[in-house]
Amino acid sequence: MFDSDGDFATALPAVALVLVFVLGGCLALPSDDPAPSDLEREITAADPPADITATVDVRRTVDGETSQYTEAVWLRADGASRIETTAGGTETVIVDDGDRRWHYDATHDWATRLETDPAAMSYLEGVYAQQARYLERYEITAVEETSLDGRDTYHVTFDLPANETIERSINVLIDDTEYVVPLATSERAPVERAADHVEVWYDRETMFPIKHAVEGDGVTLERTYRNLSIDPGIDDDRFTFDPATDGNGTAVRDVVMPSIDSYDSLEAANRSVPFAVADLPADAVTETIERDEIIRYEFPDENRTQVSVRYRLPNDESLSVSTSDGPRRLAIGGDAVTLGTVTGTIAETDEATELQWACGDRYYSVLVSHAFKDGTALRIGKALSTDC
Repeated sequence: MFDSDGDFATALPAVALVLVFVLGGCLALPSDDPAPSDLEREITAADPPADITATVDVRRTVDGETSQYTEAVWLRADGASRIETTAGGTETVIVDDGDRRWHYDATHDWATRLETDPAAMSYLEGVYAQQARYLERYEITAVEETSLDGRDTYHVTFDLPANETIERSINVLIDDTEYVVPLATSERAPVERAADHVEVWYDRETMFPIKHAVEGDGVTLERTYRNLSIDPGIDDDRFTFDPATDGNGTAVRDVVMPSIDSYDSLEAANRSVPFAVADLPADAVTETIERDEIIRYEFPDENRTQVSVRYRLPNDESLSVSTSDGPRRLAIGGDAVTLGTVTGTIAETDEATELQWACGDRYYSVLVSHAFKDGTALRIGKALSTDC
């Protein structure tokens, strides 16, 4: 995930981030009634398997509305992956050979190609890193011996520690929807879409999680693995994609990963770009906030530079003000709104309000969490657009 206004995230079909414990190379657990401490030790010591293949059934309920789809997955610890998804009548293939990633929409016959970040964790490594944070913040509250899909399993329940609520969180992208997973706790009220309950069904023989469930504020997510094969040895051809054959000759659009730089001051950020960086106007926000970060993004495929200044509330909700020297290729858009002498667009999502407008050859975006008072985005936009 990149900028808070979703430049890169909106450019690609979202890759479902699998929240599972992939446990390969574990030491033997007691065959009956293992203690929570035994399971914690095995999860902490676990390494990803070399590769896995499976059919994954996904069920998602958000505010009472349920959707379901199926994925065929081939994953390797060296970074190669292939995910074939059928959802809502759309067939999507995502193939990563470790150097480049293809996103192919088979239903609409279009493909996008981008370079893989060489410093990024592999899919499986990233899953493990996330689960290590789960263990740091959750407690194992129950262990039950059961069976699932013909396998003997340990059904393990994780909950937040008693009398604590969520403060700081990480965002988890499932399809095109963001969910919040807690990383820290305090006496403050929980953030929206907070996950406070996790259940995992571990295969007793391999300790692979053949089912994973997350529950929270209006959200239930479930992923169940069928036809699971651990370390089957996957041929390299599975991780190749040729648009001339696999994509029926479809046209290809290349997406180049943006370069990202951080700055400690507005002065330093301004020196790095040929335009004035917009900042949060005085008195536009009544809440107590602090400047969190200043980031410059270079988008080579769009010939565009952007600087975003982000502020945060004590409960980690945020707002950002972005300045760019070119239009976003896939801007969110929204309803027309007048800002002084210019017309912009404003859009509402479940989590935030985004306001966008152009002023000459400069383009601006304000993204405001719903934790702020109504009208905050418009107040900021009107104050910044007075010189247009």
